[in-house]
Amino acid sequence: MKKDTPICHYCGRADRIKRHGIGRTGRQRYYCAECKKTFQTYYIYKGKEQNIALQIERLLAENYTPERISNEMQVRLATIEAHIRQLQASNL
Repeated sequence: MKKDTPICHYCGRADRIKRHGIGRTGRQRYYCAECKKTFQTYYIYKGKEQNIALQIERLLAENYTPERISNEMQVRLATIEAHIRQLQASNL
């Protein structure tokens, strides 16, 4: 029985994913042959999680400050601010 193959965090495909060694934290890494990027399905540092931009956008809509978002999500303030700039640029 084959385990479920993860979906690529970048292009969203699941049919061209291959195992790609072990990360520094001991977690399995994957390689997407479609977009030629590597990723993990679990990160210790939450700033690398897949849906962080959506979480930040939701908290901003609830009038959270970047400092409070950083504290709530346990992610560096600089990471939060970079995501906010990216959201603002995409809304232009």
